[in-house]
Amino acid sequence: MGRSLSDIEAAASATWSFDPYAAAANHTTDEAYSRMRVESPVYQLPDTNVFLITRYDDIITAARDTATFSNEFVSPGIALGQGSSEISDELAAIRATGYPQVPTMLTRDDPAHSRFRRLTTRAFSARRIDSWAADIERISADLIDGFIDAGEVEFVSAFAVPLPVRVIAFALGVPAERERDFKAWTDHATAAIGADPGDDARLEAARGLVQFQRYFAGELQDRRSHPRDDFLTDLLNAKIAADDDDIEDRRPLDETEMLSILHQLLVAGNETTTALLASAVIELSDKPELRNAIRNDRKATQAVIEELLRLSSPAQGMFRIARRDVTVAGTLIPEGATVVLMYASGNRDAERFECPHEFSIDRKPMQNLAFGHGLHFCIGARLSRLETEIALRQLCQRMDDMWLTATPTYKPSFVLSGPLTVPLAFKKTEQHAE
Repeated sequence: MGRSLSDIEAAASATWSFDPYAAAANHTTDEAYSRMRVESPVYQLPDTNVFLITRYDDIITAARDTATFSNEFVSPGIALGQGSSEISDELAAIRATGYPQVPTMLTRDDPAHSRFRRLTTRAFSARRIDSWAADIERISADLIDGFIDAGEVEFVSAFAVPLPVRVIAFALGVPAERERDFKAWTDHATAAIGADPGDDARLEAARGLVQFQRYFAGELQDRRSHPRDDFLTDLLNAKIAADDDDIEDRRPLDETEMLSILHQLLVAGNETTTALLASAVIELSDKPELRNAIRNDRKATQAVIEELLRLSSPAQGMFRIARRDVTVAGTLIPEGATVVLMYASGNRDAERFECPHEFSIDRKPMQNLAFGHGLHFCIGARLSRLETEIALRQLCQRMDDMWLTATPTYKPSFVLSGPLTVPLAFKKTEQHAE
């Protein structure tokens, strides 16, 4: 459990500096955010124009004030970053061989954002996502079959990574023989989000982006000629409803928009669910009562997932740009500054959640910020919850006990946080033991 607010207040004295990358790698961000909420609820990263908003209520207010806190925070290509000046020409040359990356839902404000949201609603509909449940169960069971007889596993590489990758690959019609490429494209898409991968990794990510674009441009062309009942065909056929008078720009999605949406899906559909699954197993490893609840009670499982989302917050925060000078919690944020809504911090705010560092499936209220809030609430939240529910149920049904055999390691990213390795040992449940 983290320190209480009174303990932090008593310890607060000297000026301190927060290194987000080191804190993420050392898994000490929760302690840092606890201190910020007390001492500097809007914290400016040293030597930058970046401000972290850390309190729940302030995050909610900022998320709702889209006129002040804009999502149009970068030029297209945020995930690749700019790199050093030495590689700028090479990066530009690589990108020129692919398709332009254009802003879509993640980096647009209204009215453009609402156009994209309307046009992707069918592809992300509850009907479409729920129709994948049996396939998610099949993929999950196949992965567990691969290690269940060993009695131990490095959980991230054996399950938490491949499950969401295979689910999204299935949803997009990617054949099994291309799954390795699909995983590499996912890694490229997330290489520079909340971390500094270096110039070589940025160049490799740019090449991966072009490969991704060319592959899915071909898949979209195939769906034009041979439509299917699938996600890509839904995107191609998406139209603004005739009676929807709120949207002035009624154009269907063009090719560059669809490719950009699909590229964003690599992050939203893979990395965050991987982090949630890995964090879940760490939490469940010493809580047999939770594992038993997951085996027997779907409502309890869903409550476990919500509490896991609150405590792990796989997407630690989301960027905004200040459109005007604004004062939040006594701190002036200047026009043009980069703002990060720190969902992970808000999810542990004692002003919102009683005993915020404790795991409780009876918590009221349960509303957490793991999938954002307001206009930009994550459109893939239903899929992530469904994958996690199915995976945890199968894992708990097939494992009678589980425990960590070494300390997990963590990603050096303060935006896409999560375990890198989770060494896990387990015993089969009796019905699955030989």
